[in-house]
Amino acid sequence: MFNKYAVTVNRVLLGLIMLISGLIKLFVMKPSAIVDMLASIGFPAPSFFAGVLILSEIVFGIAILIKWKLEYSVWPPILILLVATFTVYTIGQNGPQWGQILIHLALVSNYWMISVNSKRK
Repeated sequence: MFNKYAVTVNRVLLGLIMLISGLIKLFVMKPSAIVDMLASIGFPAPSFFAGVLILSEIVFGIAILIKWKLEYSVWPPILILLVATFTVYTIGQNGPQWGQILIHLALVSNYWMISVNSKRK
């Protein structure tokens, strides 16, 4: 019984993580700050990828919240988190940030578990 609630709470929180991150990038930090951050780490086409990042976080955050094709909709957040882990938090300006690296990898494993769990039903 509690397993069902735990899975739902996990999915909702993971959806909110993506959605709120995207909304913060759009309305608080502003896209120009994301472009600057991507450019500072040498990311190619930072303007294009900043838009893709913001849009993906919002769209896939909503998709996860409404349980839309979870076996597929968790993969863009997984990719986003892995890219962030191995660029911003590993080789970024401040060197390796082990706490952030581990948090991102834990989130990746939770998104992956949502995908696996959605296939069992």
